Amino acid sequence: MSGSVEIFDAATLRHKATHSLGPGTGSLTWIVRRDGAWWAGFANYDGKGGEPGRDHRATTLVRFDDAYRRTGAWLFPAPVLAAFAPYSSSGGDWGPDGLLYVTGHDRRELYRLKLPLAGSTLVHLGTVPISTAGQAIAFDPARKGLLWSIDRQRREVVATQLSMVPKR
Repeated sequence: MSGSVEIFDAATLRHKATHSLGPGTGSLTWIVRRDGAWWAGFANYDGKGGEPGRDHRATTLVRFDDAYRRTGAWLFPAPVLAAFAPYSSSGGDWGPDGLLYVTGHDRRELYRLKLPLAGSTLVHLGTVPISTAGQAIAFDPARKGLLWSIDRQRREVVATQLSMVPKR
């Protein structure tokens, strides 16, 4: 279980760069830019597809600088990990309210999280139902609260307007 960041030119789709993140954290499933840093979700799975000695409870959020050096890491709280089981996190993005929104692999829900004031475990603020089952998500930067997600079974991209609750 290792990952790399692959960078492509959006206009030509020509490969521009690669950044190997190596083994040891899990499988890179999503990465987003916020506040001058890269925030990445590393998945770990139970059983087949997992690394020996690790399972969904080793799912990790990692912050990187521009040289992809690790500058922080956080674990997910128990209720979110229970919802991930036996898989892991498949999508994540920072909302316009400053909170982290994460999907699992197959449930029709988002997990609202924030960084802890102290310690290494994210704080779960609530679960938001959505119409798609896990996978990639992204907030629309031009329309506050508009979340794009993927419906794998229907092979569709779905827009969902979320009510943004102020950060606690």
